Amino acid sequence: MEQLTADEIFDVLSHRQRRHVLSTLLDSDDEITVSELAEMTSSKSDGDASRIEVGLHHSHLPRLEGMGIVEYDRDAETVEPTAAVADLEPFFELAGER
Repeated sequence: MEQLTADEIFDVLSHRQRRHVLSTLLDSDDEITVSELAEMTSSKSDGDASRIEVGLHHSHLPRLEGMGIVEYDRDAETVEPTAAVADLEPFFELAGER
């Protein structure tokens, strides 16, 4: 996998919901279902888990997969972080979100 550019990193971190998803995935080394991810993310954002899940399926996970940050299996509805997630951790620390 190629390293993300600074523009790509700031773009992916520009959306609050993606930051919550990535923060959750930083705490998980294993595969997680989209439903579990939505539930865990909703607790960080005080959002509705079912609405978050729709956004994950239709927007955020395909985008993160396209950037090589996650492996998203649409059929099994699972998400697995790649090594690129760990590369984003310093940016969370700088932003004071970890």
